Amino acid sequence: MAKKAAAGPNKSKAIRDYKNSHAGAGPKEISTALAEQGVKVTPGFVSTVLSNAKRRGKKGRRKGGRPAGMGAKPGRKDALSQLVLAKKMSDQFGGVEKARAALNALAQILG
Repeated sequence: MAKKAAAGPNKSKAIRDYKNSHAGAGPKEISTALAEQGVKVTPGFVSTVLSNAKRRGKKGRRKGGRPAGMGAKPGRKDALSQLVLAKKMSDQFGGVEKARAALNALAQILG
């Protein structure tokens, strides 16, 4: 069974909105100001919401997996992908001999 939507305002959004408009406000001040608006929150809850917002920042949740720049280890898959690229290159040059001649010319130019 699905949960029912909470009745009333979104407390976390109210905390973030108040903090955006009052940058120097602390948790106690935010709690009392929101209580005057009819949103009952404790200073501890305010601290938690602000801490989570700061931790996530603009990027949102982090994705799992390898860190950026960590490619696959060289091995069988890498060799296979290189062979596929070599086949495409030889097709573009019109055959293996023409591709080999182009690579030899490139080697001579580069030194």
